[in-house]
Amino acid sequence: MPLFNYTVISYTGKKINGQIEARDRATAISTLRKSQLIIVDIRELKGEGLKQKSRVKLEDLIIFTRQLGALVKAGVPLVKGLNILFGQVENRALRQIISSVITKIESGSSLSDALAYYPNMFSHLYINMIKAGEFSGALDAILERLSTYLESNERLARKVRAAFIYPSVILTVAILITAIIFLKVIPGFESIFTSLGASLPLPTQIVFSISQFSRKYFVVAAGGMVGLFFLIRQILQLPAAGIAFDRLKLDFPVFGRVIRKVVVARFSRTLSTLLKSGVSILVALEISSKTSGNRIVEVALDKVTSRVSKGEKIAESLMESKLFAPLVVSLVAVGEETGDISSMLDKIAYFYEDEVDVAVGNLTSLIEPFIIVFLGVLIGGIVLSIFLPILQLTQVMGR
Repeated sequence: MPLFNYTVISYTGKKINGQIEARDRATAISTLRKSQLIIVDIRELKGEGLKQKSRVKLEDLIIFTRQLGALVKAGVPLVKGLNILFGQVENRALRQIISSVITKIESGSSLSDALAYYPNMFSHLYINMIKAGEFSGALDAILERLSTYLESNERLARKVRAAFIYPSVILTVAILITAIIFLKVIPGFESIFTSLGASLPLPTQIVFSISQFSRKYFVVAAGGMVGLFFLIRQILQLPAAGIAFDRLKLDFPVFGRVIRKVVVARFSRTLSTLLKSGVSILVALEISSKTSGNRIVEVALDKVTSRVSKGEKIAESLMESKLFAPLVVSLVAVGEETGDISSMLDKIAYFYEDEVDVAVGNLTSLIEPFIIVFLGVLIGGIVLSIFLPILQLTQVMGR
């Protein structure tokens, strides 16, 4: 389908440049005018497909989903609602996708089918929930539920990032400070002590040797570390290595418990949201396994799906996986008995999201003293090794 570059002015007077996919120039102009945009210029790009020069952020997707749900709930026709959002969205990539979705819907496609053309933007879960909303006639409620789910997932991801960012930043700063000391500060003291011809204490000799080695092989060491980083990334792309790493993350002391809580919270929230949206239990379990973010958990949940398809209860299947705590299994069993499993899954999700909050706080409190001690010993040792020769010289001069 042809792609057109356009320059338009919005109803607020703002000048907007972007791209739109349409059958022809007339259709592109019509789509832009429906969004209450004044067309300044529009030109077809020959031989080029749809380009996404900017990435669509999760925040943009959440806002788009919530606003579309509000428009549908207000009784605005779907295409008109998409045209309104097209005129408001600032992200160029998202605007291109909306224009393409409008064209596909006007050509007879459903919303879910049109969104399915962009799997990198709209996940399998997103598509299936939209499809369930179209089938049930409750698209507005599904969009609202979907935006709430995405927001919950984003909050959970932020909590996990917060747990790892603090120690990572502190260690990075410590490495940079240490590198500056060894590469810039210590050589000055080394030249002074060498010119005096005094014998140096063993700690000082060790520090000076490390400094000399760092200066001599700094480029090689830095290149080696960068190369090692990319090598590890490539190795982790291998299925066996990736599975081993995911298992290590689950079993890692302290951090592993946080990751397990996150996995349970995400699984419970995803499965509950899908079931409330009318997605069948087997499809919901399959999608939930793909959103777990851990291949060990994904394999275990695939086995759970297989057992459930053969008639086993969900709680029994989860117990067999040995990845879920007895509390989770018990609540799911109660949900199955009462016929309200989605509510029980919501309670599990809320409980474990609170647990993640507490675990992240405890993790930060636990790591902080170790980092302070590590930095104190490192910097203190370097400073002491430099001052030892100065103290010796002072004693000699005092005699």
